Amino acid sequence: MKDNNDEVYIDEPVVSEEIYDFGRKIEVGDIVEGKIISITKEGVYVDIGSKTDGFIPISEFGRYIKEIDKHFKNHQMIKVFVVKLDYNNTHLLSFKKAKEIEIFDLLNQKYKEQIPIDTYIISKNKNGYLVDIGIEAFMPNKEVGETLKKKISSEKIEDISFKVIIKEISGLPAKNLKIIVSNKIYEEKLKEEQRKKTLSQLKEGDEVIGEVKSITSFGAFIDINGVEALLHISNIAWYKLNHPEEILHCGDKIKVKILKIENETGKVSVGLKQLFPYPWDEVDSKYFVGKIVKCKVTNITNFGIFAELEPGVEGLIHISEVSWTDKTPDLKKMFKIGQELQAKILEINKEEEKISLSLKKVFHNPWEDIKTQFPPGSINKGKIIKITPTSILVSIKDEFYGVIHISDVSWTSKVTDLHRLYKVGQYIEYKVLEIIPEQEKAVLSIKHLKENPYEKYSVDSIVKCKIKKVLSNLIIVELEEGIEGIITKKEALLHQRDLSKELKVFYKPGQEVEAVVIFSDEKKRKIELSIRKLEKIIQKQLIKQYSQIQLPTLRDILTEE
Repeated sequence: MKDNNDEVYIDEPVVSEEIYDFGRKIEVGDIVEGKIISITKEGVYVDIGSKTDGFIPISEFGRYIKEIDKHFKNHQMIKVFVVKLDYNNTHLLSFKKAKEIEIFDLLNQKYKEQIPIDTYIISKNKNGYLVDIGIEAFMPNKEVGETLKKKISSEKIEDISFKVIIKEISGLPAKNLKIIVSNKIYEEKLKEEQRKKTLSQLKEGDEVIGEVKSITSFGAFIDINGVEALLHISNIAWYKLNHPEEILHCGDKIKVKILKIENETGKVSVGLKQLFPYPWDEVDSKYFVGKIVKCKVTNITNFGIFAELEPGVEGLIHISEVSWTDKTPDLKKMFKIGQELQAKILEINKEEEKISLSLKKVFHNPWEDIKTQFPPGSINKGKIIKITPTSILVSIKDEFYGVIHISDVSWTSKVTDLHRLYKVGQYIEYKVLEIIPEQEKAVLSIKHLKENPYEKYSVDSIVKCKIKKVLSNLIIVELEEGIEGIITKKEALLHQRDLSKELKVFYKPGQEVEAVVIFSDEKKRKIELSIRKLEKIIQKQLIKQYSQIQLPTLRDILTEE
């Protein structure tokens, strides 16, 4: 030890010295009881029963330094550790070391068994906190638990009491005692005990209160009295969520339902939507085809709009159900997410959880007006808008169009290439066959501008026709402009004996003949005629006609005479 004006170091190497005072032997390393003689700013003088008094540096008293007079009095008996013996001045003593040695066995036992110790904060530095567990110990910042952090941030540190667990203990007997404590380990241990207790009490199907601890893109973690449970985004609501934060916030207290408990891993899954009725179960009682409903746009795609009727129940407005006139509307320009609309229910499929909606059918169907203005059978003129391999699209009025199918172009000719016959922009005459407002469809025809030849020239009809061609086995005749028929060799000759002769002997192109229709098929586009059968029909008619003439009787003759 140095002069009074010098600083005192209590961690100097212990020197083995012995003295004998008043018959009492005192050695370095002893713990002895002494009486306080005086208290100064430099330290405390103690009578330890030796000729020379002992001295304890003020730094030995830690948290008591500022108010040492309140905690220590003259004549008070205290235990001290003999650090160094000095004949000339004083014996260097340690109050702190004595306490450390005295309490070491108890603390070491608590360290081994990880028993919690009550403590409070003595002081703070940048690395952590000096705490009192009977002696001074150090708690690093990283060993402060979450609950204690909150207390420290909101309360005066000197007023805070808490528990710690010894994490590390070393130093005795060779060096000064070093103790590292952790509140974090204590809190985690407490949480684990609480978690196990809560987990043992939870059952699948239970409805419990929990706190939202953290939120991720795939769900939220809920604290249920120490048990961490996962609330997956798919179990938050019956409707689709983009992110759990649309509904949940950290710190929220919510009721959830226990969906699954994995006993081996301790994992718990919970649900929020399961606390409420499944919305599709009540669809039948709330909605019906034809009902006009309010809905909110939730998603816009190239093929239509998804709209929410209520949380968990969505319907689709197909692009074709947006406008009566615009068949290819730009949906993303016309609508916005969250926009409220009125729509008409077209179809409900509860099994597949699908509802078809229409915007345009909320309003009057303008095709009803088209049906009135262009009744079936009316003949009109329109501009060709588009030509496809199988049809012609013709403008009826403004943005309303009708379709002429390739089969309705000609009665007799099989049309294979519409582009050869017609051009886009060309005006053509057509006949309205049918307007179907429900289907927004107008069926038009070119061939129906003329009478159906297969109805006009039905079987058994007697017609006059002109020979166009005479071939070896048949004759092609023209019934009228654009309508042809055939007469086979067998049906062209009146007598069986003439079959060996060529048809050219009997018939010439341009010659007009009379025949009877024996076959007429619209699908096959074929009319067959017979001169031979017509001759037989005429003969039968003559026979019938003459058979009905009554011949005079003998009486009639005599009477006339």
